[in-house]
Amino acid sequence: MDWNFEYGELAKDKEFVNKYESLKENLIELQKVLEKLLPLKAQYDKMCLPAQIELDLFLAFTLNSLHWVQLRVEGVDPTTHPIKDELQRIKTVMMKWQEVKDKEKRPTVDVEAAKRFVRSGLYDPYRAIGQPANKKIKFKEDDE
Repeated sequence: MDWNFEYGELAKDKEFVNKYESLKENLIELQKVLEKLLPLKAQYDKMCLPAQIELDLFLAFTLNSLHWVQLRVEGVDPTTHPIKDELQRIKTVMMKWQEVKDKEKRPTVDVEAAKRFVRSGLYDPYRAIGQPANKKIKFKEDDE
């Protein structure tokens, strides 16, 4: 794509030119990234599941973000467009995926050791005086 545009009369508007140049640089950088990632779709079936998920999320978010930018350039308010809900849905899925990935890094609890700590930490007053926890049960000594 030819990124060289002549501004004509708009060349006098420095704010417009600066915004356009910034947008152009970001789009060129995005194009380079996509040119590297899109060939991966040919090897998609050979990729491991986490890599497939991350590629899908990245491409979905990128394409929807580009649609958002397109709407802004056309003068349409994207906050009232369904694309806002789609981007929010993708962000939610990305956060869930991040939680799944972080779950592997979390420390695990030794359940049996925790049970022993809790059991030994609880004070049982009936054990100390030799009476059963259920007061209706009587010792044989009390029957006499």
